[in-house]
Amino acid sequence: MPLRQLDFALACGCQRVVALHEGAPDDPAVMALARTARSRGMVVQIIDDAHGLLGRIGAADEVLVQTAGLVPQAPAAVEALASGPAILSLPADAAVPAGFERIDRDRAWAGAALLPGSLVERLAELPPDSEASAALLRIALQARLREHPLSFALVEEGHWTLLHRGQALAFAQDGWRRRQLVGAPPHDLTGRLAGAILRRWPDRFPAEPRSLLAARAGTAALLAAALALAWLGQAAAGLALIALAGLAAALARSLARIAAGPFALRRGRRWRTDAGLAVALDLALAACAALAVGVEGWPGRVFPPAVLLIAWRGRPAERRPRPLALLGDRGLLALLLAVAAALGLAEAAVMLMALVFLVADRFAARRGNHNSLG
Repeated sequence: MPLRQLDFALACGCQRVVALHEGAPDDPAVMALARTARSRGMVVQIIDDAHGLLGRIGAADEVLVQTAGLVPQAPAAVEALASGPAILSLPADAAVPAGFERIDRDRAWAGAALLPGSLVERLAELPPDSEASAALLRIALQARLREHPLSFALVEEGHWTLLHRGQALAFAQDGWRRRQLVGAPPHDLTGRLAGAILRRWPDRFPAEPRSLLAARAGTAALLAAALALAWLGQAAAGLALIALAGLAAALARSLARIAAGPFALRRGRRWRTDAGLAVALDLALAACAALAVGVEGWPGRVFPPAVLLIAWRGRPAERRPRPLALLGDRGLLALLLAVAAALGLAEAAVMLMALVFLVADRFAARRGNHNSLG
């Protein structure tokens, strides 16, 4: 949960984290939060009571306050706070039974607010053991800070959750995981298989940076092993490993979406890494196919897989007929070529597939031109 709050703070433009923690400073959860925040360029400070904020926040600063247990996963809340300090609220009738704190008869606090730094100094008038977020809420209400209501649909759809005391974070994380694993296109067989694996065994693939790194490293290792096997004359085994590498890359993409949270569009490096893995998969597939082609001389070996690669990538899979769209899946293509290589038919299979893609795309292009003229 603190990592989701960190994502929200980062999306709101926060540069510093001040975390209230009353336990030991070497608590593993606190240390993990601090490491993650620093890796994202944020300064981290740990305090043990509300008065720890005094002197740390300047009057010109703005402070994003989040209550304990909040799991914020709604970009709409980021947009609501983009125009300046405000209290996020929800309709009380629905939000209070869901655990949110009532403000008055009609309103409940959504658990987050952006305050001017000048209001923080009023904590000096309260006891040090005051609950910091609740105290700052009262201060903001007394200062008549602007209110921005959120739709309760965000809560109903799982985009904005307040965990009750003792409730496991998995309650919110599972909902986020399910939403991120829905929607793989029908032709993306490897992606759909990766989603099924993550849904079936979520505990074995936690959405943590280490899991994501392991999936990407596993993809790279499988590609290296595939190239080594193909070079040693075991092209069929190498192509089979390419299919496994495609599955590992699909797992990495899904884990990246889950780990990034709803604010992933604000971070481009992860997606560039996955695009690099996709290019590496394509090149490794072409290389293993070239090594499987039983032709003397490198020009004769390289040319058919190169034509296949160009034809295969020449048109988006969703714009092809269903059977060809399925062949656009890297995993399935690699498996078919592995079977062909095992039967000694790699060259024929590569040339036939390239021809099918070229003819089908040419026919589709001519048909599209005819329809546009008509």
